[in-house]
Amino acid sequence: MSETSEEKTKRKYLTVLRDYQWSYQHSIFYKDAEQSHALLDDMVKFKQVLRRRCPDQPFLIRVQALKKGAVHQAFLSIITTAKVDDLREIANKAFPATMNVVGRRLSAERLSQQARVIEEAKPHDLSKLFDKAGINRWSVLNKRLLVANQL
Repeated sequence: MSETSEEKTKRKYLTVLRDYQWSYQHSIFYKDAEQSHALLDDMVKFKQVLRRRCPDQPFLIRVQALKKGAVHQAFLSIITTAKVDDLREIANKAFPATMNVVGRRLSAERLSQQARVIEEAKPHDLSKLFDKAGINRWSVLNKRLLVANQL
């Protein structure tokens, strides 16, 4: 039986998540959840600015969805190797709207838990948020800087 596109996306993402070293997670949300429908277009400039401002660290960026009551909100989950101190400034400069930025250290246990949830759960239907099919859910910036986990 062949692999579906959804399964392939999940498998490839989990490979990058599990096989490389990550130690910090940032999440970027629109302050006004209603504006998050523009995330796919707005994040292009953000990723360019992030790559330029932080050329010495890799980033695993994933588009995710969150439901707050009746409102569905898209946001970016960014996993990297160190805290980006001026990420709020970068986000508010690159996005045309006010953004909220939160971050936390990532333990090996937390990373493993995230991988299990992604592996077991059905991916969010992003087409409802963006009125578009075939959305690239994730990307890696500065891929050449990835450091493989030691077995």
